Amino acid sequence: MEILKTKEAAELLSVSQTTIKRWAAMFPDFFLKDRLGHYTFSEQQISQLTHIKDRINHGEALECIQLDQADDKLPAGLLQENPGLHSEGDLMNRIWTRIEDIEHALDQKASEIVSVQLLQQRAELEDMRVMIKQLSASLETMHKPVTTSRSPYEELHPVAAGRLMSPPRKRSLLRSFFPFL
Repeated sequence: MEILKTKEAAELLSVSQTTIKRWAAMFPDFFLKDRLGHYTFSEQQISQLTHIKDRINHGEALECIQLDQADDKLPAGLLQENPGLHSEGDLMNRIWTRIEDIEHALDQKASEIVSVQLLQQRAELEDMRVMIKQLSASLETMHKPVTTSRSPYEELHPVAAGRLMSPPRKRSLLRSFFPFL
């Protein structure tokens, strides 16, 4: 038996969620809320909602509609789903279903996380590959022999460039004390 939420029931009956809530509130003995205060609808309750919709479409006022077991040709015990009246086996089935839903959600979330991590690692690897290419190119330029081409500075000031290229001369002891000599 499939349990539908208010939104799903509204889509199924092609009415708004507010309309479904109004109908359910009008018949609190037939449409109970869950422990969180939300309406959930079984197949029998959906058929009752369909019956309500049909009567309203035929011009009957909501206040005049009477729901009883003759309306849906179901025993009254099946129309009311009280969470406290479920058998132990039904309760275990609900618990197992809930556990399976949680496990499915966890598996889906874990798959999403792994996908995101994989994409991040791929991006990092691509960045590293680009960096290695750049380092390789710079190392190649360092290992190439230096050509003896003159720089623009050497062409303009050859004497100064020669002094910069030659090692400094050692000064004598006497010249270090008397720089004017």
